Amino acid sequence: MHDSISYQGARFALFIAATLLAVACEEPASPGHSAVRAASLSLPGTDTVGGQGTLGAGSATPGSDRQDFNFDVTASLSGGQVFYRDWAVVRIDGTVGTLTVDPADPSTAITAYRDWASVCADPTRGVAFDGTGRLDTGSLTNFTVAVCDNGSPESGTDFLQMDVPEYTYSHGGFLSSGDVAKSGTATIIFQDGFESPNPLSEWTQYPSDNGRYSLSSDTVHSGTHSLQVLFNTTGPYGGYGLITRGFPGHDDVYVEFYVMFQSGFQNQRPDGYGMHFLTMCGESVVGSGICKDTAGVRPSGSYWFYAGVDPEEDSVPRLGPFSFYTYWPDMPCPPLYPAQPCYGNALTQSLPEIPLDGGTWQQVVFHIKMNTPGQYDGSQELWIDGQRKIVQQGMRWRTTTDLQVNEIRFDNYMGDYAPQQEYLWIDDVTVWQP
Repeated sequence: MHDSISYQGARFALFIAATLLAVACEEPASPGHSAVRAASLSLPGTDTVGGQGTLGAGSATPGSDRQDFNFDVTASLSGGQVFYRDWAVVRIDGTVGTLTVDPADPSTAITAYRDWASVCADPTRGVAFDGTGRLDTGSLTNFTVAVCDNGSPESGTDFLQMDVPEYTYSHGGFLSSGDVAKSGTATIIFQDGFESPNPLSEWTQYPSDNGRYSLSSDTVHSGTHSLQVLFNTTGPYGGYGLITRGFPGHDDVYVEFYVMFQSGFQNQRPDGYGMHFLTMCGESVVGSGICKDTAGVRPSGSYWFYAGVDPEEDSVPRLGPFSFYTYWPDMPCPPLYPAQPCYGNALTQSLPEIPLDGGTWQQVVFHIKMNTPGQYDGSQELWIDGQRKIVQQGMRWRTTTDLQVNEIRFDNYMGDYAPQQEYLWIDDVTVWQP
């Protein structure tokens, strides 16, 4: 790939599978598991989440629309416990479906903890954790729980969602009783739904007169406005001109946003390559512009890095799935470098890839973690519509702590002009540190 560039409100997908763990329904029921002890809802000084309560309006009788939960999980992954029961799932013998993680059962465990949850309007008020649990049938299965601590106990504003992919079970909703309580350090760096009286005032356009960025009230993910991006067939700014926003540097940053490409969007630059879309930058000298003015150069680790998310260009002009496009100190370069340019390296999604679906809002979460200078412990991760699709670990982004993540940029770069007049829209941008 070649370069030329010098809602609020709860967001969740609610799916009800009345035949929870349907395969297991045909298996003989094993003795019921007792509920784990009541969750400890707050452990000061450590990242933890706990909860106890119910979903649904039904009674505690087989066949009712009611789910009971009780969990206590820490970021250290040790000693975690979960109990989940869905009264709507009735076995052949009349018992109901449960899933349990219990320290007394060594085959069950919490396996991953994320100090955020994309189902929450404010991701930092949420937690998502993965685990291996035991069903009431005796079988083991993997699961994911996502929760939002939105309010006080019994307020009905907290949220829980349980996903069991093996059995295509996904059920979530606001609590009908009880509480979810999170203790952690995640903090919002900024949020922008492009709703304020002057919503673009915090962003800088380059060049300042590119004329590509405006507000749309016709196409929004939430609220009344979104950021609209124009691609035109005439130069010099038909496909050239970015919008960027800086923030205080951090070593560990997440960004979430929603994007919709116009139906029939064509991704092809005049030189035959694909577009550049999103970039998270680090510049040791804030505002130097070095991140955008060093195409074809491998960074040293002292001054800058470039972490990009672009549609795959192998499918041009068709709009391909999102992929990584990255400049970092250990990126492979041509044998004749620096006499021969060294452009960013691409990394595609794990199969099956999630396509970009023109005319549909899609959620993107991008995570960058800086390395400890002298070590290869940095990483980047990408989630599309709630699924983690790219993970790149063992990265050495920098050689000095002076270099941190401090800029988000929507490049929307397609050269001097686009193959047709077309648009994309961006909404509900959240940047936070865990």
